[in-house]
Amino acid sequence: MATLRQIVQTIEDVPPGYEQIFPRVVLRYREIHEVMLYFLTSLGRDFIDIVELGVGAGELTSEVLRRFPEAGVEAIDLSPKMLEVASQKLLPYKDRVNLIHSDFGTYEFMREYDLAISSMAMHHLPDKDKLKLMKSIHRSLKEEGVFLFGDLVQSPSSYLDKKFFRIWKNYLRFDGLSRDEIDSRMKGHLNNDLPATLPELLHWMKEAGFRDVDCLWKYFNHAVVVGIK
Repeated sequence: MATLRQIVQTIEDVPPGYEQIFPRVVLRYREIHEVMLYFLTSLGRDFIDIVELGVGAGELTSEVLRRFPEAGVEAIDLSPKMLEVASQKLLPYKDRVNLIHSDFGTYEFMREYDLAISSMAMHHLPDKDKLKLMKSIHRSLKEEGVFLFGDLVQSPSSYLDKKFFRIWKNYLRFDGLSRDEIDSRMKGHLNNDLPATLPELLHWMKEAGFRDVDCLWKYFNHAVVVGIK
């Protein structure tokens, strides 16, 4: 089982431009973000203090900052390469974002937040660490605070999980990725990814203390989950 630091090292080793390929290897990547953003805006609330777990290339961060002009974001990532990419993406918001080089799975939150967000990051954590992180996030949120994340999930059915894997692989081929790019992504998934099932995620969110928990969206082996404190 690869650790988060080992996974980050694989990111550091990939050639330049990977951040442009990444949105193409996630099923409905843009749609995941749109669902998250639409839900947040539909709440009719101002989110001021926000923490992001796994900033990546800063795609979700920039949209959140654009739609919530009073917000500030603490964006955490263990990958220096991703932080460098994100810093360029987020230059228009440099006064409202704080990029933090750290492991979000063990990060000690020192303040309270209105919102915690994450996109395609939590599946790198072992299950026990997912629950630990959920509890930590719950403690760090203000009352009525929101934890919203999109991530890779595993089907409770081994039969369907294999079917979803094949659908995902076909999606990459139809999206124009080369055989080497597809093989690399599939190898990375098998070696590094630790997705939980959706029922497990919902159960752990409840166990962590979130009052209202649900799945907002699911497309084969990708899902968006929310919890309100």
